[in-house]
Amino acid sequence: MILTTTVQYAIQILAFMAKSPDDKYSSKILSQELNISYKYLAKIMTKLKKSEIITSIQGKYGGFILNRDLEDIRVIDIIKVFDNIDNSKCILMDIKCNFKQKCILHDKWQKPRCAIDDFLINTTLLELIEDNKLTP
Repeated sequence: MILTTTVQYAIQILAFMAKSPDDKYSSKILSQELNISYKYLAKIMTKLKKSEIITSIQGKYGGFILNRDLEDIRVIDIIKVFDNIDNSKCILMDIKCNFKQKCILHDKWQKPRCAIDDFLINTTLLELIEDNKLTP
């Protein structure tokens, strides 16, 4: 599984915010610090806000803040904001790969796919920043 650029940026943004979760972050600061175009970042922030992962505070001293505890934001939650995950789609061909209609990789792919799914479902934003898995 390859994460889209948008998902990669969203994870970087949230990881950056997670380092000081009580602070407010402006789009301008996030754009500059993470080297993401302002327009692109604004679109990402809008979707994260709609998903209630972050919230925005209006006004002179406003900005974005995390809306949930770090241990309650899982990698899969971030991905689902931007991408549909279809585990039934074959990684080899453009078909729905299942037990009746298997591709040649189907049986060998099950174990790594389950490991990836487990990582996405069980890894939290807190774990990512604690383990230094991300360095935005």
